[in-house]
Amino acid sequence: MPGALLALLSVPAPPVPFATQRTEVVAFTASDVTCSGEPIVAANIVRPFTAVATRYGPAVTESPSPTYRFSFVIDAQGRARTIRRDRTESPGWYVDTSDLAPALAASSFPTGMPQAKCSVSFKVSVTPIEKASMPDLYELASRPDSIGFAPALFERVRPADSNCPREPGQYRRLNLPAFEKLSQPARRPSWVFLAFDVNAAGKPGNVQTLGTSGDTGFERAGREALLANRYEPGAGFHGCTYHFYHNGSANQAAPVPVPDTPLDTGNQPGCIVDPKSIPGLLDGSAYPRAFWRRGIEGAAVIGYDTAPWGAVGNVRVLGSEPDETFGDTARNALSNARVVESDSGRRGCVQRVKFKLPPKSTQ
Repeated sequence: MPGALLALLSVPAPPVPFATQRTEVVAFTASDVTCSGEPIVAANIVRPFTAVATRYGPAVTESPSPTYRFSFVIDAQGRARTIRRDRTESPGWYVDTSDLAPALAASSFPTGMPQAKCSVSFKVSVTPIEKASMPDLYELASRPDSIGFAPALFERVRPADSNCPREPGQYRRLNLPAFEKLSQPARRPSWVFLAFDVNAAGKPGNVQTLGTSGDTGFERAGREALLANRYEPGAGFHGCTYHFYHNGSANQAAPVPVPDTPLDTGNQPGCIVDPKSIPGLLDGSAYPRAFWRRGIEGAAVIGYDTAPWGAVGNVRVLGSEPDETFGDTARNALSNARVVESDSGRRGCVQRVKFKLPPKSTQ
């Protein structure tokens, strides 16, 4: 009886709690690259930018890493075009995949050997930020868009003995490398992540390279520019950090023409779009940012109908190169556009939209 009573009163151990949050570095690897069923070399594909992701709750342990698949063709110039993304089930946590299609579009394949029915898979691998390699972290922290990354990233790249705040004081003089005189980065941006001290007079010194893309000329120019900076006088600091990032200025023009699409009627009565109704297309604010970052231009062909009072409807994408993103952007803009009023409106209007970039700004 006592034994039975003890069994009834025994309390099981509580379940092991799962981690509620985990920040990870997300990397993408191209694999299973084929054209018309035949394998081709995956090394031709530019490596997509790594990303930072934060998982919460059960997604930390229960969600598998996803794989993203794209179809495309290779033209006679050795460029991937007509890039289309296959539908992928959500892994249950946010993964920034915005650079997958741009990386594919930036890749180069043998010229004079056009290929059809190509596909590639990008497999995701994740590493907790506490275990991620320092070169990966320095590259992430050097990017222009690093401000939105998790604080854990900046805690890892901060020198261990640093007493430096985020900024070591107000600038008295700020210098940049002479980007226009530097060699253009090939296929991937150049970057350098630096540590330095600031004396009481506000002069930098003891500059050390913590991470670099390997561009020695850019690294040297970055170190020289940092040493020429001046900050407000104060107590002085050690273990401050600074970085430079260089995308280059060469843009990759859109494939022209977009194949198998009707002739343009955008300048004909009933189809003429009022420029004031598409400001995002004209001032560049609607440009797909992920393709802007890689310097890739695009083109889209949009079909639409118009009403006598100037409304635009039945907007559809007839063609988009090198990726469907350009067509989606143009369609969204023209869906809110207006045309010059006419007696009857018009069906079957066709408008070509070219996404052009100025030389990339230095960063």
